[in-house]
Amino acid sequence: MSNIKLSMPLENISWDGNCSQLFGVNPKLYKNFNKAGLHNGVDFFKGGERSGYGDKILAMHNGQIEKIVYDVPHQTKGNGIYLLSEDDSFSSVYWHLSGFDCQIGEIISAGQTIGRLGNSGWVRPLPTKEQPWLGTHIHIGVFKHGLENDYGGFVDPTPWMVSLGDKLPIYFARDLFFGCSGDDVSFLQTCLKLELGEEVDFEPIGFYGPATMKAVIKLQQKFSIFPAIGYCGPKTRRFLIERWSVFPWGAPLGKAFEL
Repeated sequence: MSNIKLSMPLENISWDGNCSQLFGVNPKLYKNFNKAGLHNGVDFFKGGERSGYGDKILAMHNGQIEKIVYDVPHQTKGNGIYLLSEDDSFSSVYWHLSGFDCQIGEIISAGQTIGRLGNSGWVRPLPTKEQPWLGTHIHIGVFKHGLENDYGGFVDPTPWMVSLGDKLPIYFARDLFFGCSGDDVSFLQTCLKLELGEEVDFEPIGFYGPATMKAVIKLQQKFSIFPAIGYCGPKTRRFLIERWSVFPWGAPLGKAFEL
């Protein structure tokens, strides 16, 4: 995993209870928004009254407010903040806000309130007059300066945020092998980054190509999962699920082991 560590953007949330979308999922949904047609960040939501609308958005690291963006004509990302890291190597991005508690150029400390949770831009479900807080969530992105990829420089923030013992709210319930595609392959690739380090690069996300196969072999060799042939079968799936995954929002884990 990367030596960069980002804190959570909302108070009292967890990966298994509040993460609604991981990086690289739902290609059909996002095909109009970026070249790769995939989700270029991580989404978190809050339950309770008004879905947490107006709750504090917290800076995930020290830095300086680089840019504040207001709702755009196409209403995709909504209101957002770019927070530049202290070494200028990356910016964390916070979208769909309902308000701002910062100014451009302001020096920010990790955990400081910089904005308010909202549903500006393109969200689902759409807010209504009767329930104006529907769709409330935050989209977190990490933009690496100088990087060229299909995501316009955005990378998976999960390895920068997750600690061993955290559980991600997604799973795979089938064997995975060369040529497979789908959200479960995206999840496998996220797990491989967590285990092998951020330098592991998968493009396209969600496709089981040569890079994924090589990474699975490294994983199998590292943890003595045999045979180490790059096929993500029952033993490899069980290992990764037990370390990193729960079914979304409390669904039974046992089904993930069905063959």
